[in-house]
Amino acid sequence: MTDTDAIAALQQRLSRLDRRIHWLGGACALLSCALAAMLLTGARAPAAKTLDVERINIVEPDGSVRLVISNASRFPLPRLGGKDYPRAVQPAGLVFYDAKGDEMGGLALTDVQAGRVAALAFDYPNYDALGLVSRVDADNRSATVGLLINSHPPAGLDVLQAAKVVQRRIAIQNQDENAEILLADPQGRERIRLRVDNQGAARFEMLDADGKVVFAAPQADAR
Repeated sequence: MTDTDAIAALQQRLSRLDRRIHWLGGACALLSCALAAMLLTGARAPAAKTLDVERINIVEPDGSVRLVISNASRFPLPRLGGKDYPRAVQPAGLVFYDAKGDEMGGLALTDVQAGRVAALAFDYPNYDALGLVSRVDADNRSATVGLLINSHPPAGLDVLQAAKVVQRRIAIQNQDENAEILLADPQGRERIRLRVDNQGAARFEMLDADGKVVFAAPQADAR
């Protein structure tokens, strides 16, 4: 092969290489445009607005459950002192747990034939401590909404034993449009009542251990 032939062959190879480079450049440009179009289309696509699940468990890295969000059919049983207890009704809502796995409060939403109840509660280690409660009967004629605070049961009692000794100590409530603050003694007997009834009349009463009014304002004959 002469020098002229070699130069001609090299020029042909360079020409083919140049065409390939131009082709690759065009292909890259097309791919870039396609990718950009996909990204823009994805950015404009509507985000998912719903997630349908029956229960969600929020857990620590070791797998221990700290929060459960559940429908009624999969709502967990109350767990105190490492033991599960039956529920009188099966609500939907959420449950808070301490590091040992015992229930320490939650939100319960119940809709039954007798009416509906919504309650946000926080617990002692062995019983309910405080609750925000709304109760409405089935025909929506009677309703009680209020804050309830229970006595603190002894530490050695389980939940069934505690239920026999716990008393309601404080109630701040609207019961059928009677606004009340009720304070009870350790035995659960009401000793102070502050009320504005559904007719707008205000009254303050102090009671003895037998439930007899020992002081009232205004006096009965003054009303």
